[in-house]
Amino acid sequence: MPSHSLPALTTRLPTQLPTRLLRGLLLPALVLLLHGCAALVPPADRDGSEARESSRPGFSTLPAISRQGGDGEPATDHRHDLWGAVASRFTLPIPDNARVDAEIRRYARHPEYLREVSQRAEPYLYMIVEKLEAANLPLELTLLPIVESAYLPQALSSSSAAGIWQFIPSTGTYFGLDRDAFYDGRRDIEASTDAAVTYFSQLRGMFDDDWPTVIAAYNGGQGTLLNAIRENEQRGRPTDFWSLKQIRKETQDYPARLFALVRIFSEPEKYGFTPHAIENRPALAQVELDRSVSLVKLADLTGMDHDELYRLNPGFGRSITGDTPRQLLVPREARGRFDVDTLNSAASAAEDWQRYTFVRGDSFYRVAQRYGSSVDELLAINRRQDAVARPGQVILVPTGRVDRAIASGNARTHTVQPGESLWAISRQHGVKLAELRRMNAYGDNPVLRPGDKVIIGATMASDDQGAPSKYVVQPGDTLWQLAQRFSTTVEELTALNRIGPDAALKPGQELRVASN
Repeated sequence: MPSHSLPALTTRLPTQLPTRLLRGLLLPALVLLLHGCAALVPPADRDGSEARESSRPGFSTLPAISRQGGDGEPATDHRHDLWGAVASRFTLPIPDNARVDAEIRRYARHPEYLREVSQRAEPYLYMIVEKLEAANLPLELTLLPIVESAYLPQALSSSSAAGIWQFIPSTGTYFGLDRDAFYDGRRDIEASTDAAVTYFSQLRGMFDDDWPTVIAAYNGGQGTLLNAIRENEQRGRPTDFWSLKQIRKETQDYPARLFALVRIFSEPEKYGFTPHAIENRPALAQVELDRSVSLVKLADLTGMDHDELYRLNPGFGRSITGDTPRQLLVPREARGRFDVDTLNSAASAAEDWQRYTFVRGDSFYRVAQRYGSSVDELLAINRRQDAVARPGQVILVPTGRVDRAIASGNARTHTVQPGESLWAISRQHGVKLAELRRMNAYGDNPVLRPGDKVIIGATMASDDQGAPSKYVVQPGDTLWQLAQRFSTTVEELTALNRIGPDAALKPGQELRVASN
């Protein structure tokens, strides 16, 4: 992670042509860079502030930032107060207008919310500050993820914008945030921050360090802002951001929200708010992954809390990282535990899993049975909260367990009943016909006799909730209510009990339930 200052990125447009005209010429090449963002509320009026060249000084690097007070006031000690250190170096002028005032009032009504989001930033804030400083970008941008996502890495907007910086898929891809079945770079804290820094560095050059316009362009896309500027030029109107009208309300309000937060974090005591105390020191270290590893195994081997490891690495959508080389973020003090032997063990655990695509009629319970797993295990490895199987959805399932169970004589079997066919058995147990033939070394038309044992999978993994149990129907119970109570589906309940989805339940009736 960079820790040194770089020259200010004030990429200027040539002076031989009018700046606004050059912006218009840039539009066709850049209009594809539309950026989706998750936003909040209110509007109002504003007086203009013309585009200005950046006068931002070079920044010092972090540890122990302190601000010297004026007229002999003692310097403020920020060694244990990273938010205070950041606020002490805010430099963007805050516009004095009704839009900003409205947003200040709105945020100030919820100091508990502001404290909560200031705490959510704790694992990532120092790294974000380092990256902004290295690119000579204003530290006010540390507050933008509050506007965008409330510092929630799993935030997903209605326009499919994801992560703390809320990149939509196309913009994320443009800035190198790749995605696959195991990983989404838009949710990766470090990768998405790098992308946001690159984007802002481009925007500040395009809009001559007119930061209200730069911030609005991050939300609405530079094409939108260039068009609005061109519209005002043609009508002889001012072209500062606050005079632009041909943009949607969310984008109009967006800079005001950020500037409101800047005001509040600059004077938190004035607004009855105390930011969460964050140590002013590096918090994270990188671990290079050159192959797929099991995050569950890695957490176990290093003594890390599973949730903490996931919280630091939200880019990984499953408990397996996938074969593409990636970086893992870990607490700085825990870095030494991630040695070669530990990573090798975690890699070996990852080799036991493969991708499986749900088909119509599948359920988590059936798939768990088929692969010698359990519903709990499948939910954990796929980082899922619900056990609803949707056709086309891809999950990870264990590999090799069925073959090992057959070899050791511990496979699950089905006893053939009179008149049963292999097709009927495959339907009953949710196992593909071809898989039954493979496991049992059958040809195309096997002859089954009553009493024969047909291998249908590996033994279910130990799981208190894995096997179906009995439930006695109570007055007022419905299939839907029971499905919700037992974290299963109506489809699974009806399949287990061989009843229709509209079946009327009677008090005292016994049902089989596979709690997920």
